[in-house]
Amino acid sequence: MKLNNKGFAFSTMLYGTLALITVILYVILGINKGASDEIYFYGDEIEAKLNECVYEEVTLENCYSAHVGTCDPTPYHACLGISDSPTEVAGELISETLKTKVVTSGDGLYADFLTNRRYIYRGNSVNNYIKYANKVWRIVSIEPDGSLKLLDYTYNKITQWDTNEQDNWPTSTLKVFLNSNYLTTITDTSKIVSGQWESTIVYPSAGTQGLTIQEYNEQYNNQMSNVTSYAQVGILSVYDYMAASRNAACQQHMTTQAGCTSWLSNFRGWTLNIDGDETNGKYAFHFTSSDNPEESNKLGDDLTGSSQKVYPVITLDRNSVLLSGDGSSDNPYVLK
Repeated sequence: MKLNNKGFAFSTMLYGTLALITVILYVILGINKGASDEIYFYGDEIEAKLNECVYEEVTLENCYSAHVGTCDPTPYHACLGISDSPTEVAGELISETLKTKVVTSGDGLYADFLTNRRYIYRGNSVNNYIKYANKVWRIVSIEPDGSLKLLDYTYNKITQWDTNEQDNWPTSTLKVFLNSNYLTTITDTSKIVSGQWESTIVYPSAGTQGLTIQEYNEQYNNQMSNVTSYAQVGILSVYDYMAASRNAACQQHMTTQAGCTSWLSNFRGWTLNIDGDETNGKYAFHFTSSDNPEESNKLGDDLTGSSQKVYPVITLDRNSVLLSGDGSSDNPYVLK
């Protein structure tokens, strides 16, 4: 549990609690002089403790108001019996803890440039490891509702997007497989919730024209057929791969260019997105790999009936609580 510098109403609640305790003591001890004296004694003790906490509260509030830099809440927290131990963050929502680590340069967690309510791990070396259901995952993003998208980066299965060679994600055999056969392999599904998956159409010409995502949405708005579905398991989108790169061109363009490297570069596979040009069949997008850096991580498409690697993604409950860890590979986040 943590307290911030807004709405210091805790002392008001404590004084209300004091009044309630006093009433209870009257009932328990009986209405007589001896009991009354005992009540006053306990009341004075509680009031003295409350005054001490109010002093620490006011001191901390004044520090926040003065904008003098780092303010130390430890004395106030200690008075209230709250631990500030860095080795355990019991009671803290993991999404809120991660948001305190947002960066604006270097590798790490960034606010999404499309919306400041979503956060993405960006760069080649990021501390986004998390242990859940007896295995280690990688955190892809914090969604606007506070839920987390986790990548099963060790799965690495090769399969078809759709055995019927169609391009409708909600009915695809890949989605059905992930939410049945694959889901049953996870030892604990209690924190997995239904997430939102958008299978947007991507037109290859958008990449050659160098359109930004905003321009792409405007130009192809009448032709787009975004399909939103909900399920516990999905896969990454083209944009998830693009946004993970620190290269601005990779972040903002529906691009076919290579060299958009990131921590996701090692986990290339099928994406949610389909090809808008169906002249010669139904195609879905994926990212290619190559020993040549100039060709690696290039966006390509293939028939949905062909086979590519698959990396499942689950949606973790927004109410998941962090217990310990720093997100590194040696010390992954652990949930309570």
